[in-house]
Amino acid sequence: MGVEPIPLSAFDDGAVARTAGDAIERARRAVGVRRTALFWLDATRGRLTCVATAGVGDRDRWVGQTLAAGLGMAGRAVREGHPVWTPDLLADPQVPIAPWLRDRLQAEGLTVVAAVPISLDGETRGALGFLDGPGRQYDHEGLLQIARLADKLAAELVRGGSSRRCG
Repeated sequence: MGVEPIPLSAFDDGAVARTAGDAIERARRAVGVRRTALFWLDATRGRLTCVATAGVGDRDRWVGQTLAAGLGMAGRAVREGHPVWTPDLLADPQVPIAPWLRDRLQAEGLTVVAAVPISLDGETRGALGFLDGPGRQYDHEGLLQIARLADKLAAELVRGGSSRRCG
């Protein structure tokens, strides 16, 4: 039996929202980055929406913001289907970014960005971003680590979604 899709609205409040928030904070701490951000795919609109973030600063300047398909590292991870990273998203000519994201990165001193797709039942549903200041590097093992964290997040979201439907 397949996994029922988790709608964008499930992240507004309740079990899925709490599960996502707790999971991305644990992921942030595990990797040691300044911010994590979970983007959820609205395939009908071709957009990724930031549904949760963890880190210092104003979460309201992140949550609810959208990226057109293919923008930013989250868009690239969704498009390519594997973990990706750049040492300086603000200067990377191969990765276009939305104006709101550029503003956030500059305001928070974030340049290094890695992202990994979130898959449920074999379909990409979003991306988890790991954002940090200059100097961080991701090798093969580092990318595998964030991929495992994304898989763990996906499993937790499924459980949180199940409790939302059952409770």
